[in-house]
Amino acid sequence: MAAAASDVNEVFSRLFDHRPFLRGEIEYFKKEFEVKRGDREVEQLFRSLELITEIKEGQIEKIVGSSDDNLPRTTADVQVALHMCEDTLDTEKKFSSEELLAKKRAERRARLAAVKQDVQEKLKLLEDSYQEKEQAIRVQFQQLEKSAGYT
Repeated sequence: MAAAASDVNEVFSRLFDHRPFLRGEIEYFKKEFEVKRGDREVEQLFRSLELITEIKEGQIEKIVGSSDDNLPRTTADVQVALHMCEDTLDTEKKFSSEELLAKKRAERRARLAAVKQDVQEKLKLLEDSYQEKEQAIRVQFQQLEKSAGYT
């Protein structure tokens, strides 16, 4: 019975215990990864070092020279733009002041009053003209009635 149990245990171990196989696969994957990664990282480090050396030797001097040449002009341009913006803001403040708004309102009220007066005068003339025409037509009809003999 002990022999049968050990045989079953050995069969079970062979069928379901994959630790030795997995350990070997993991070690192989780890070695491949480290070799490929190590080479790639070393290459990137060398490229970075070359680029930094190139910048240090040549580009910094060019940038400093270019900055010395162009920064005063750029600063002057920015100051001119700032001055123009301030002038624009001052002009806007002049136009948006309360005095100007009150003056414009008064002008509009005066124009409205003048237009109302003009409309009233024209309406009065129109009513007077209508009254005159009505009176003339009444007189004409009265004359027609007299001549026709209705009265």
